Amino acid sequence: MKAQQQLRKRHPLESLGVKMARRGDIRIERLQDRLTPTVPFPHRHDFYQIVIVHSSQGWHEIDFAKYPVKGSQFFLIKPGQMHGWKLSARSKGFVIEYTEESFNKNFVGNAKLAQHSRQIPDHFKIPKGHRLFSAIFLELMEQEFKNQGDNYELSLQNYLSLILLEALRLTQAADRQIAESDDTVTQFTDLVEEHFQAHHQVEFYAKHLGMSAKTLSAKVQKSLGPSAKEYILNRCLLEAKRMLSYSDLGISEIGYSLGFDDPNYFSRFLKKNMKISAGKFRRTPRKP
Repeated sequence: MKAQQQLRKRHPLESLGVKMARRGDIRIERLQDRLTPTVPFPHRHDFYQIVIVHSSQGWHEIDFAKYPVKGSQFFLIKPGQMHGWKLSARSKGFVIEYTEESFNKNFVGNAKLAQHSRQIPDHFKIPKGHRLFSAIFLELMEQEFKNQGDNYELSLQNYLSLILLEALRLTQAADRQIAESDDTVTQFTDLVEEHFQAHHQVEFYAKHLGMSAKTLSAKVQKSLGPSAKEYILNRCLLEAKRMLSYSDLGISEIGYSLGFDDPNYFSRFLKKNMKISAGKFRRTPRKP
């Protein structure tokens, strides 16, 4: 598979893992059994993947951050993110995978947790002595997945809910994201993910959501920080950086694929936001 084809493909839950899982399932497996992926790195998923490391040596790269792995750490790879790792053969920890369909929709709070997963940082260090992310707790969750007894799906949802809530608390994202959530913002980010390559104007998304561009931008800025326009362009920038790093497409080709018809404008857009030229960004190795 060519680099650009690999870059664009989002691998489903069914394509990874030791034990088969379907979309909507929750899977938990030992990190040591997943060190060599079924799909070559770097790759991207269409699901969420939590990697809880208890001991290891090496590195884990998510998009453009390359983290040295040492000691207890928590990683969360969101759908669409490019990632890869090189970890020692003696690594220990757990890999948990899920989708937004993995939660029972009758439990509204739990269902929204999957959406709030997007706000958890890609990486943080687990505090020393922390019990919820410990091997003892995760082994109990693993047994539920392996044994699949009565109501095991509900049990796995509750285990995962505790893990996500704790991650939100530890990263101080809980109050900001759960206390006053607005479904409009979630719908907006979903629409951007689907249409950002063709539509850069706030008016397009506002029309789909049945409101003015000004109202939409105010809601987005209150919840996420950047304005709606900034959010759209930031998403274009992220994809451009991915394509510069992981594909062999020319800079103009990348611009055209992201809806920038003027190659000169696209080059200026990249340099303004990356602080270096696209060519230099592509040649610069990413360091931990």
